[in-house]
Amino acid sequence: MDLKILGCATPFPTRNNPCSGFLLSEDGSAVLLDCGSGVFAELLEDVNPNDLSGVWISHVHPDHFADMPALANWALNTPDARKLPVFGPDGWDRRLNYFLSGDPNSGLSGRIFEVGYIADGDSIDLGSLRLYSRAVQHSVPGYGVRITDGRASFAYSGDTGPCDALSELASKVDLLLCEAGSDHPAEYHLTTQQAYDVAVAAEVGELVLTHIPGGPSRVDADRLDRDKLLVGVARPGDRWLVGRE
Repeated sequence: MDLKILGCATPFPTRNNPCSGFLLSEDGSAVLLDCGSGVFAELLEDVNPNDLSGVWISHVHPDHFADMPALANWALNTPDARKLPVFGPDGWDRRLNYFLSGDPNSGLSGRIFEVGYIADGDSIDLGSLRLYSRAVQHSVPGYGVRITDGRASFAYSGDTGPCDALSELASKVDLLLCEAGSDHPAEYHLTTQQAYDVAVAAEVGELVLTHIPGGPSRVDADRLDRDKLLVGVARPGDRWLVGRE
């Protein structure tokens, strides 16, 4: 599988760095993980949205969800737009309805997209990729996900504090994309060290840190013990191979 970092800024986009958005693709299948502020324009540089297998949204904070109206506007103004499957926490579609029409019950999202809700412990198939979601520890309903193509395995934390669900998702995956959204231990985000400790305990093959306040340059991954684990830092435009031969 191929992971493309579309953006990783928090809590708002900066020049040349949209908020959270990640494109995971493999053999003709492609899934957009989160669609935060500024992500849609970057997505267009890589893929026609019609070619997406689907969209998976971890939670509805703006830095993970705010470009869904842009994706909706693309669909509304593109004559051959597919009705893309979009999965997110219960009610994501009503929030988008309100933004687009002023009426949360307008049903507009359902006319644009195939609306799906994420539930704790559910699995869904998007193209050749299987996505297994778990509820994680965040200030609003939020999820992490484990994805496999039958050969390689990948996990994405979403936004979360330390929790058993994250450890389960991360267990022995080839690559863990994990938030490091706090400089100090907190209830709803991880520090760099906590993300590293989760990855080591879960025996992941590689850790990529994302969602870093102040940007990727704020993290010195070299101070972590790389004898135990290969560690990288997500930057916009980076690509990562998930599952090395």
